[in-house]
Amino acid sequence: MNSSISGPIAHIHLPRSGASAALPVATMADLLQMCGVPFAQQGAAENVQVNLRTLHAGASLVHQGALADALFFVRSGTFKVFRTDEDGYEQVLAFAIRGELLGFDALCMESHPIAILALDESTVFVVPRREIEGLCKTVPPFAFALQQAGSLTLTRSRELVDILAAVASDVRLARFLIQLSKRLADCGQSPLRFHLRMGRREIASLLGVAHETVSRCFGALSAMGLLYVDDREVEILDMGGLKAFSRSTRRPVDDSALLRNRSLIPRRTRGSLRPLAA
Repeated sequence: MNSSISGPIAHIHLPRSGASAALPVATMADLLQMCGVPFAQQGAAENVQVNLRTLHAGASLVHQGALADALFFVRSGTFKVFRTDEDGYEQVLAFAIRGELLGFDALCMESHPIAILALDESTVFVVPRREIEGLCKTVPPFAFALQQAGSLTLTRSRELVDILAAVASDVRLARFLIQLSKRLADCGQSPLRFHLRMGRREIASLLGVAHETVSRCFGALSAMGLLYVDDREVEILDMGGLKAFSRSTRRPVDDSALLRNRSLIPRRTRGSLRPLAA
């Protein structure tokens, strides 16, 4: 840290929009550390305060059509990004977890084209839109972190295209679980055993299938010995097999074959998953 820096600590003020409660402020150094910027490169970041916002499960971070006045870096929790059509249908567009950027798509417009909802207890770093240019000059590593986060946003969009490129619903679900597993691993969480924060209907909306189809697909992948599923608790039993199956872009699952072979697959009793680590 550069010890020659002096003067009052700069503040990033919390925008008024969105239903949430304010937490004690963090510093830009906390945000940069989460984004992977080495401490030695953070410069004056420790002298710049960034507001945090906490949201309970079901609380809105952004309303569709609201003024686009801030960027949000997910510090903890899981968010659903979605759009509500004129007929009331909710189209899920993405799920965001720690380290991912929200609101980036609205920088080129005045209002948010989507809504963002917390799926569990969550916190975000809030960077007001009016402060972005000044922060990039005051704390140059923030410009790098913003570029990296923006690039990650584009990567997530490409990954969704890859999921939807599969014709078979079972393959779409397999790809979704593999990508989620990798993202959780990047956050330091278990890539093989996790609790789904989103429901079957929300997964179905993202994958472009009926929610009954998602339930059937979980059952099919379980019957193949690739997964163990207990409600929202998921354990990947055979990651290699799941990846191999995910490469079957156009081959649907043969349910009759699965039923014939189900007796050959090791079974677990409901509730036999070991408790997930906190």
